[in-house]
Amino acid sequence: MAFTRPSALAWSSRMPPERVFNAERFLTERRRKGLKQPDAGEFLGVSVNQVSRYERRLLQPPPEKLPAAAEFVDLPLDELAPRHGLPDLRDLRCDAGMQLRDTPRFIGTKSTVPVSTAEKGVRRLHPDFVAPLAKAYGVSVEELEAAQERSFGNPVPDVRREAPRPAGSQRTLRTLAEKITYLLDETYASANRPTDAELSRKGNAKAGAILLSEDLVRRLRTGETKTADTDVLGALAAALDAPQVFFTSENPEEAARIVAGIRTVALGVMAARGAGEKPLNDEWLDFIAKSIEDIIGDQGGPAEGP
Repeated sequence: MAFTRPSALAWSSRMPPERVFNAERFLTERRRKGLKQPDAGEFLGVSVNQVSRYERRLLQPPPEKLPAAAEFVDLPLDELAPRHGLPDLRDLRCDAGMQLRDTPRFIGTKSTVPVSTAEKGVRRLHPDFVAPLAKAYGVSVEELEAAQERSFGNPVPDVRREAPRPAGSQRTLRTLAEKITYLLDETYASANRPTDAELSRKGNAKAGAILLSEDLVRRLRTGETKTADTDVLGALAAALDAPQVFFTSENPEEAARIVAGIRTVALGVMAARGAGEKPLNDEWLDFIAKSIEDIIGDQGGPAEGP
């Protein structure tokens, strides 16, 4: 019997796909925006029949089409097609919306072999190809190297770092789910990011009442539940060490900039004193809440989705 490399076998037989397309969410968002299947087909570069099969869960979109599908319905890729597990080289390429044939121009070759053999766990990328490929994929060199190790079947921990946003760019915060995700992304290192259960316990403890559950936090975070009453929002805000006005303000982008700015200053002060990146104490959190409320005012009322 012919010998097969374990890493190549694992690559060729990997099931299910690393990202799972949420067909119902895509269909709902497409219809909500008044877009038609031909519009989607033209945007994705596929036939109307293929779009129909995607939406009926008869066919999984090619992974390199998922970024365009998310852009078409104006959703984050991780929300439309959540990832299960950490990315390997093929996943990074697909997340960048690239097919294998697109890669030679970034590494200065005429062939796809250097990338395809690395993706299959056969031969690692030449060191000269790592930096340009990382740039093309929009990730750090460390992220690309970690993904390459996973392609060879080596378990490597998450080394992702949020890339700096271009100057003048502004993150859209329209829904309650987007606001929750913003706080999680902006104020926690990936290794310290709280789980839904942890947020539930912390929020209830701070509120002195049972207002949150793990399932409710998950539904609010993913957008399955789009609104909540004032008491629930207060408990959730407390769990995230943020003022409730962040969720209730009609100008959440301004609140987000203030939250990020004040927390950055606070962490900088603590680091200068030798405290490192420890959680903010109650005095800092009270200062943040008071500062934001003084600047933008408490708008009150529940936060609703579009």
